[in-house]
Amino acid sequence: METEKIKIYVTKRIAEILEKDAETFEFIKKDGITPNKNAFLTTLIINYWEIFRDRQNKFNNIVKDAILSNISLSSEKVEQLSYDIANKINRESASDSLENFNQLVSLKPTKESKHIIDYIESYLLEGNSLSEYFRNMFFSYTQLPQDMREKIIFKTQYNTISDAIKNGNKIFITTRSNKGSKLEIAPYAFSRSKEEMHIYLLYEIAHFCRSIKLSKINSVVILNSKSSFNKKVIDLFAKMNTYGPQFFYNFDEQEVVIKLTKRGIQLFHKMYVHRPIPYSIDKDIYTFKCSHTQIIQYFSRFGGDVEILSPKSIHEAIYKFHNSYLNKFKN
Repeated sequence: METEKIKIYVTKRIAEILEKDAETFEFIKKDGITPNKNAFLTTLIINYWEIFRDRQNKFNNIVKDAILSNISLSSEKVEQLSYDIANKINRESASDSLENFNQLVSLKPTKESKHIIDYIESYLLEGNSLSEYFRNMFFSYTQLPQDMREKIIFKTQYNTISDAIKNGNKIFITTRSNKGSKLEIAPYAFSRSKEEMHIYLLYEIAHFCRSIKLSKINSVVILNSKSSFNKKVIDLFAKMNTYGPQFFYNFDEQEVVIKLTKRGIQLFHKMYVHRPIPYSIDKDIYTFKCSHTQIIQYFSRFGGDVEILSPKSIHEAIYKFHNSYLNKFKN
């Protein structure tokens, strides 16, 4: 017998974040295009329900303590009153004053989620309907920054890698992509991108320092072999953590010195996404010690408002970038 879908009405903002996360975290159907929202919601519930339950319990206990300190009631009445107050606050919090609960999110229980949903329905509703409970859960989840949501959705991978890092073990990972890589690596640490958008794993492989998004890791196996990192590797990982783990880094990269026009300086202050952190600024001369890849990607958009003073390789890379587009227009 087919399990009936659970209809959950949420605000437009919550629905949009859930849909965007399903796409961003690559929960995709077999056609390779359409987001698999049910698979995403199933993972969210499996990985978040205990955290959400504990947060709800903590909130309810705060309400109970406040009631008991001001009113003399039986424990049963205090319990019921605290649930009523908490439910009303949750409903008000989950709805923006300009939005209604008019966006339908359908959840179809799976064999992985059904036992959790049954438990929630039997023990955790506290006067709510099942639909209301999940609405509150989804609101709680969407209030978190994206990197924290990523950590929840990929909780198994994150916890397994954290254990390996703590114990100094190497790991074997498979990646989430069409071609899917299989890698034996030495995990060093997790790092957040400066925009707080994603979590990256810093790791060493074949004497190179690399990074990968947590959301790109499909499976993890902890190996018996141990990791070890020399000072050169540790220093480069520190640099990656400081300037942005999402970029490609090499050992002993030269510092980059550029000159900006007045308009270039204005662009530098306006274009903050993936903006490199200057090591020093002397009027219109900016010095950077970050990834050369980041410099090329960022300053390629500045056109004639940036002059690469050194190294020559950066100047040539940006010249080739613009020249390739110029040749396309000529043809």
